[in-house]
Amino acid sequence: MAKQVNDYKKDIEKALKAAGKYSKSLGAQILSLAGALRTLDLANDEIDGLETTTISSVSRYGNETLVPHPVFKIQKDAQDSVTRQMKALGLTAEELTGTDKDDPLIDLTKKVKNVGRKKPNIIKRNTDTTV
Repeated sequence: MAKQVNDYKKDIEKALKAAGKYSKSLGAQILSLAGALRTLDLANDEIDGLETTTISSVSRYGNETLVPHPVFKIQKDAQDSVTRQMKALGLTAEELTGTDKDDPLIDLTKKVKNVGRKKPNIIKRNTDTTV
């Protein structure tokens, strides 16, 4: 069962406050993300109950064809919206879901992200003018 929009809103505000990014002016954006998360959960709940990924559709000419179930488009649109809104708010999935710091997947993701990154080697110019 999907949570209500207000529950998602509270979770998002909590994550933003924990990340030091909360502002009351973000209300509309927070509400938009909360609605997208609820839509995504509802679509996922409906997909869980499906037996097939297609439905039969009859064209205006009477031809019957198989087409993807409409809930998959809803799911994709909601996923895209969630991703855009989280990026706009500067949230990561880790901050939003409140996952455990000892999660091996998060540790692996951080290691992969930091691979190849080295501290910059800064060489300072010698300003000594004595010859």
